[in-house]
Amino acid sequence: MSSARGSKDAPGVDRPHVLREYAVLADGERGILVGPRGDYAWMCFPRWDSGAVFSSLIGGAGVYAIRPRDRCVWGGYYESRSLIWHSRWVTGDATIECREALALPSEAGRAVILRRVLAVDGDARVEVVLNPRADFGRCPLGKLKRREDGAWVGTVGEVALCWVGGQRARAQADGHGGKALTLELTLAEGQHHDFVLVLATGGSDPEPPDPERAWEGVEDGWRARVPALLDTIAPRDATHAYAVLAGLTSGGRGMVAAATTSLPERARQGRNYDYRYVWIRDQAYAGQAVAKAGAHPLMDDAVGFVRDRLLADGPNLKPAYTTTGQDVPGERELDLPGYPGGSDIIGNRVNEQFQLDGFGEALLLFSSAGAHDHLDSEAWRAAEVAAAARAASDSDGSRS
Repeated sequence: MSSARGSKDAPGVDRPHVLREYAVLADGERGILVGPRGDYAWMCFPRWDSGAVFSSLIGGAGVYAIRPRDRCVWGGYYESRSLIWHSRWVTGDATIECREALALPSEAGRAVILRRVLAVDGDARVEVVLNPRADFGRCPLGKLKRREDGAWVGTVGEVALCWVGGQRARAQADGHGGKALTLELTLAEGQHHDFVLVLATGGSDPEPPDPERAWEGVEDGWRARVPALLDTIAPRDATHAYAVLAGLTSGGRGMVAAATTSLPERARQGRNYDYRYVWIRDQAYAGQAVAKAGAHPLMDDAVGFVRDRLLADGPNLKPAYTTTGQDVPGERELDLPGYPGGSDIIGNRVNEQFQLDGFGEALLLFSSAGAHDHLDSEAWRAAEVAAAARAASDSDGSRS
């Protein structure tokens, strides 16, 4: 039997970890960074470049954590050919795992977060904190109530949410002017417990999926997305790299450069950029790399996104776009502490730049796809646009 009761400690903002200790979950439309304490330190919703609902990575309030109550050491692993992550903790008398993923297939205005706690060896004693806060921590959880079926519903900013699995949770002050849901859970060896969190735009309370079916959908979705790549030198590494790139690629075919913002390239050197956008050069590099392994969908996605941007903007091709093909917003600060050694900047000054090499990388991408006979008439037209823009720049010397 399992038991649960409310946690007595008011949740705060977790301190950030060194970046290599975070795992990433992604479904193409958004991503989550999972820390070693089972803390969701970063997630933007509904899109990669939207405001964050979990932002402790750069000092914002808000977290979703599942972690052991006892002293422990941490590890973890991904399931093969997927971004299904297992946080794994070893305490003095137990081994506990939390299987986590963003559900597939993904939707632009709806995210389903799956977390399954497993008592692998010994009894699992964990604490759970749910405290999403919209707009990088400024907007607390509101309109919170527990339905008759035990599901919690509420809003966070303009986003509606539904959380199941925390029927015995209680609401308490979060120390930042809002409310959080907290829970202590005990599972006997061999048991598991599912938590499903749904975030959705549109106003009405979202309905959660059945956990078993949702997990089956995730497994099927990743098998369909990630090829085996058996002809590569290191198939395991290749399939994991492909899974990460697939997780960063939206339904509009654009692949964001990173899930996060404002992480320093070098501490205190002022190079803190927002990379939650699609860089033409990076998308072309990714497509070329995939083409070396075969005519896989990520190659076609890269061709499709770059093709459409060239046909729309021609010689005025920008270095980067949002995943929906729009202009990247300008920079602004969030008035947050930032990641240690970094800042709190969102947006990017990329619209003020011209990068000639983007045309060349686009042509190399189209050539790679053409070698697989994967270049349609529109892509050929885009290639002509890129070649003409490159030639014009060389002839007048005005842009470099």
